[in-house]
Amino acid sequence: MNLEALFDGLSYEVVCGTPDKDVKSIVYHSDKVTAGSAFFAIKGAEDDGRKYIKQALEKGASVIVTDDRDGARLAPGGAGSAAVAVVSDTRQALAAASANFFRRPAGGLLLIGVTGTKGKTTTTFMVKEIFERAGIKTGIIGTVVNGCEGYYTEADSTTPQSFEIQRMMREMADRGCRAVVMEVSSQGLMQQRVYGLKFDAAVFTNISPDHIGGSEHKNFEDYLYWKTMLFKQTKVAIINKDDKYRQTFLKAAESHADIIKEYDTGSISLWRDGHVLGSEYEFEGHRIRLPMPGDFNASNASAAVAAARHFGIGWDVITGALKSIKVPGRVEPVPCSDDFTVLVDYAHNGVALESLLRTLRRYDPQRLVTVFGCGGNRDPHRRTEMAKAASAYADFSVITSDNPRRENPMAIINDITSVMDACGGKYIVIPDRKEAITWAAAHGQPGDIIIVAGKGHETYQIIGNEKIHFDDREIISCVNSQLKKL
Repeated sequence: MNLEALFDGLSYEVVCGTPDKDVKSIVYHSDKVTAGSAFFAIKGAEDDGRKYIKQALEKGASVIVTDDRDGARLAPGGAGSAAVAVVSDTRQALAAASANFFRRPAGGLLLIGVTGTKGKTTTTFMVKEIFERAGIKTGIIGTVVNGCEGYYTEADSTTPQSFEIQRMMREMADRGCRAVVMEVSSQGLMQQRVYGLKFDAAVFTNISPDHIGGSEHKNFEDYLYWKTMLFKQTKVAIINKDDKYRQTFLKAAESHADIIKEYDTGSISLWRDGHVLGSEYEFEGHRIRLPMPGDFNASNASAAVAAARHFGIGWDVITGALKSIKVPGRVEPVPCSDDFTVLVDYAHNGVALESLLRTLRRYDPQRLVTVFGCGGNRDPHRRTEMAKAASAYADFSVITSDNPRRENPMAIINDITSVMDACGGKYIVIPDRKEAITWAAAHGQPGDIIIVAGKGHETYQIIGNEKIHFDDREIISCVNSQLKKL
């Protein structure tokens, strides 16, 4: 593919070389450049791709894409035989070029996007399960996995870069998928990762302050703004009627979506069967029974049901799919003992943890125990809010390490415990996460609900710059084996 075909439909100017340059690959990291690559010099939050133009040229890039008209002169000796294309926005250019490079795969797929602070992963899994049950082969892109049946890979981010999205959709289409359901994060929208995509349906779950500070959003208003942007590129808007910011999303959708639908959730009853906690409610006259606890999961299910019903999927398929739904790391029960329940959940901020603990309180546990820490190099406000939630709603907490990254784990733990002390929360500190989970599970009492929070589906722990294998569920299963031997 030459540069002219790659940029079909996109405004650009070739300031060096000619547009007939052959492009064999698209890259946005200079270390991945090979002969014939088109290198997109993107300015990121922590680094500037324009600094690596010289390196990309030395490695054989045939095209440099930059938003700097002097891009060719950033490399001593000029661009040589390469072409330099100047665009107004390199992220938008990457998205458009990637779509062209992969022959615009979205055109042959039913595309559903889900956004919100909480519930994106659960809702996408529910949509996928319902569609698959209806005989519609469906791919998924999100926080846990990317791909389709038989071809799943572990995800690195909630919404991948535009090049990866287009590549994945091409692979899914080639493997027979008829639909793709995707988690769409505020960062993904702000960084133009879904630029140029027209969603067949966009789903809004809920919104509350998150991803604020550092390299994320400057304030809640900015976070809210970018969330609403999804509803300016969809045919159908499906919006949570119970969320207090629904009007903001409705306004965003009004002049862009062809159809706007709202959903809500009625009266919810709870049930408990062994170590599984569930909920049941009525939606448009049909009973929905979930093997997942609480109001928030009922709301997620309603979002998925609203999407499924819009596309004509029958009630028998929907209720059958949700009756057995299981979402990795989302209030996921892990067998440990017949006497108490152990759950793993991704709750990694105060709002999520409070919502989870308040829900679990409704199951009248003997004790509600939480095991949690906080991620390093993230908004420190999360530590305060999670500590407050645990102090208010858990009977006891085991404070441990999460993904400390480049921070001192004990410094993070001390930030948590200082708030726990001020709030009167009861806790023990066990810095090693494996030991903390083992201790909590080994000390479970009849009727307890133990929630291991923060990492959910993750199968790794980030310590310093090292990513090591770690799965909360594996640790709990080991305790289960040990208990059975006693």
